[in-house]
Amino acid sequence: MDTKDAEDGFPPEKQSHPFLHIRSRRLHVVLLLMYAFFCMCQMTAHIGLSLSCMCNSTAVAMMSTNTTKLIEETESALLKSVFSNTTNDIENNNESCSTLEGKVIKDYGGTFVWSVSWQGYIVSAAFLGGFLFSYPAGFLVDRFSARHILSASVLMLTISSILMPFLATYFGEGGAFASRFVMGISETMLIPSLNSMVTKWIPVNEKSLAASVFTSGNQLSGMFGNVLVAELCASSLGWSSIFYSGSLFGVSWLILWHMTVRNSPHNTRWIHKRELDYLANHIPPKHNSGGSRKKATPWRDMLTSKVFWCLMYNSIIGNMMIALIFVYIPVFFKDVLMLDVQSNGFYSAIPHLSNLVVKLFWGFLMDKLRRNNILSPTSTVKLSQFSSMIGISITCFFLRKVNCSTPIEALVLLSVVSGFFGLSISGFYTSLLSVAPSHIGTLTSLGTVIVLYSAKLFAGFIGRMFTPLLISHYKTVGTAEEWGQVLLIYVFASASGGIIMALFGSGEVQDWDYSKRHNSARPNALVAPESDKSLEDF
Repeated sequence: MDTKDAEDGFPPEKQSHPFLHIRSRRLHVVLLLMYAFFCMCQMTAHIGLSLSCMCNSTAVAMMSTNTTKLIEETESALLKSVFSNTTNDIENNNESCSTLEGKVIKDYGGTFVWSVSWQGYIVSAAFLGGFLFSYPAGFLVDRFSARHILSASVLMLTISSILMPFLATYFGEGGAFASRFVMGISETMLIPSLNSMVTKWIPVNEKSLAASVFTSGNQLSGMFGNVLVAELCASSLGWSSIFYSGSLFGVSWLILWHMTVRNSPHNTRWIHKRELDYLANHIPPKHNSGGSRKKATPWRDMLTSKVFWCLMYNSIIGNMMIALIFVYIPVFFKDVLMLDVQSNGFYSAIPHLSNLVVKLFWGFLMDKLRRNNILSPTSTVKLSQFSSMIGISITCFFLRKVNCSTPIEALVLLSVVSGFFGLSISGFYTSLLSVAPSHIGTLTSLGTVIVLYSAKLFAGFIGRMFTPLLISHYKTVGTAEEWGQVLLIYVFASASGGIIMALFGSGEVQDWDYSKRHNSARPNALVAPESDKSLEDF
């Protein structure tokens, strides 16, 4: 059908246009969103391993014992054995790994002597910055260009990463805290901007696969970033090169993004007319705030919706898993398995590989089941989230039993946990992208607010805002038993998230979304003036 028919009022033919095609413009956009995720994680998520390289673990533990009165005599004797350098038996293999667990502190040669509490504050600074700026970020994304806000957030991340070594060296813990705080603000702007771009470019029946692809930046950063961070830490370049390398990725993304991407399909270049027509007929219209009718957030309907609160609770669980997989897996390997820094980088990369493979396969399968009308959108998100959470719950229960004498078992179980978490991208995350496309910025950022606020009600590890509580309570020695208490929280939290999603989850646009309350006419076609070439011309 030609453009003249569309201009005369006849609806364009609903042609199919493959997402996974080298000339698919929306695939190009999703791949750049994936790279944005990669850059964000490269600059923020490796803070656990980075701090292990920056700080002298032995000196920090000695400082703790000099300022803390130990009640238990057994604990006092244990720490004295650490500080008196009684590690000759390890070198002579006179004691087993399990016997020595907790008696040796693995140190990666850092120079800063920052207390365990301060290290926790530095990690949580990003979450604090994100918490304070969550709603403003969603407000901005819903009303202004997601493309420009995404650019601004990556630029802020890049500048903060470049300044981190300078601030940490000359201003100490406070300087590192300030850098991480700004990174948190940037990350909170970035996430709803990414989601907003997806709602403008990706039809409902492709969202599971698209979400699996662009969030793969997390796993690529985990796979290659952990190895890179470990190698830089062990090299003569030192820990500062970790932050400089991350900023280089940010600069390269900014150049590519501004050269190739526009805010929505209808004003982009290098897109075929057939793909524009396909998107016009498969993406729900998003109200333009510049029009005559103001787009108000339906707070009352949203806050009384079971679907909304189901999403918020599962967002809590999702953020708990992100904290475990990205920040604390390297710490777990250092404390419990006693790995050197380079082995730690390799071991920490494997769970991200399993997550990537599983979520891409599962996302493709769920989209295919939806396209063939075998499962409804709601059934796919419920099945995905329930399977993910129950699988994580069972695996975390068995993970509590590993120690430094079972490194392969620990690696396999953590890879299984990460793989099961990959299913949730087609679960709660796809649901988040689907239930309210007109309010995706507010919904995403509010999800972050609820995550961080509700985390205050939990003890220790499960709240990212309360990372300092976990660090100060569990990291004095760092045994498998201490980590087992943390994992037990995950057993019950993830199981409850799966059950709640199975009961109240949805993959459909809700009645309180703008596009449902104001049933605007769908545009006939989105024809860009640059798109009058044939597909073969590109």
